[in-house]
Amino acid sequence: MEDLTELHGYEQEALKSFINLCEDNNLRYYVIGGTLIGAVRHKGFIPWDDDVDVAMPREDYDKLLTIKDKLEKPYVIEDFIHNRDFKSYFAKVRSEDIEILEALTDNEADRRTGYLIDIIPIDGTPDGKLSRKLYYLHVLWLRFLCGTANVYTGIRTSRPKWEQAVLKVVRALRLYRLIDIHRVYKRMDRLFHKQDWHDAKLAGTITGAYKTNEIVDNTFWGYDKEPVYLDFEGLKVRAPYEYDKYLTFMFGNYMELPPEEKRKIHYCGEIIKLKKK
Repeated sequence: MEDLTELHGYEQEALKSFINLCEDNNLRYYVIGGTLIGAVRHKGFIPWDDDVDVAMPREDYDKLLTIKDKLEKPYVIEDFIHNRDFKSYFAKVRSEDIEILEALTDNEADRRTGYLIDIIPIDGTPDGKLSRKLYYLHVLWLRFLCGTANVYTGIRTSRPKWEQAVLKVVRALRLYRLIDIHRVYKRMDRLFHKQDWHDAKLAGTITGAYKTNEIVDNTFWGYDKEPVYLDFEGLKVRAPYEYDKYLTFMFGNYMELPPEEKRKIHYCGEIIKLKKK
């Protein structure tokens, strides 16, 4: 837990820098997932949580990537468009002062450098039930290809057991070498940009950990409403306008603490301080 407390400190400072960048450039963002639960229930981090999740409407997300170099050092924003070797569709924030070795599976050999903040775009979905279902299938297939292509970097235990089993076979047979991950990311990006994020009935962070379960009533976000701010470790963070409805939809009774056996640290491994050049 000492490493986790230290990690929270780095994440808090990274989040502060990210918020300043957004506010200085009139960009909308929302804390989501466990970060939002932490803000509501703990006024800060969930004690056992080890990452920060934010979402941005597609328009704001795209603009962020054009000004990402303005983020205060030592924090940097990486994304697949500008960083060829980046292993995620959505952007992330890291610190140039540290590396975080993420423990991804029960096998301690599966480790990779971690990030402090996930920045996930909010995209709309088709309004028709059939077209939405076909859209979901398309996205889930592309997401599976991403997981297959990146399997050599490790397999997250947050994945369903059957996915972990399939990916272990893929890794053993080295089938990931057949997939150009950058090409898959570009396909995903074209597909998402075709969606109407502002006027759609449903919209959300479909590239997040909960996949299609992160698609919510679009009014929950409150794009054109007065911002709603919550306390988070001494910061004021922006939340979805209908954050209670959002969290209830996503997690049910989110104010109730989970049993102790489910209070697991997801990814945090070892924090390594880098020498100044």
